[in-house]
Amino acid sequence: MLKKIVEDEYAGNRCHTHEWLNPDSMQVLSAFNRLDGKAFSSTVFFFSDQTLMHIGGGAADQYVVFIAQDVDQSLQTLLSADTPDDQRVELVAGGQSGSYPRYQCVAKERARQALAYFSAYGSADPDLAWEVEG
Repeated sequence: MLKKIVEDEYAGNRCHTHEWLNPDSMQVLSAFNRLDGKAFSSTVFFFSDQTLMHIGGGAADQYVVFIAQDVDQSLQTLLSADTPDDQRVELVAGGQSGSYPRYQCVAKERARQALAYFSAYGSADPDLAWEVEG
């Protein structure tokens, strides 16, 4: 069960942060579904103070997802089904456009699956592919 959700909402150059403590499954899904790569382009889901999932993006059904544990001692990035190549995707996350490797940009259903598992267990879904650092 998640401890907290922190969601950034951008309006022009202003950012408003929203926080939900002990969210239920509907609040988790609603926060995820608000990600549009515009007003909402960054949401952090906390399983504990030391374990979180960050999801960014949302425009054109493209998301970047990573899990950080122990204050970034371990970082796991969700991978798409695409094979690694040198292609890049422009994606807005955290209110800023960035260029991400194509294989790190995942479709909505894959991001949702990763979030559902993380919300329940606080770890990466073993049925999905992850790149591990640390």
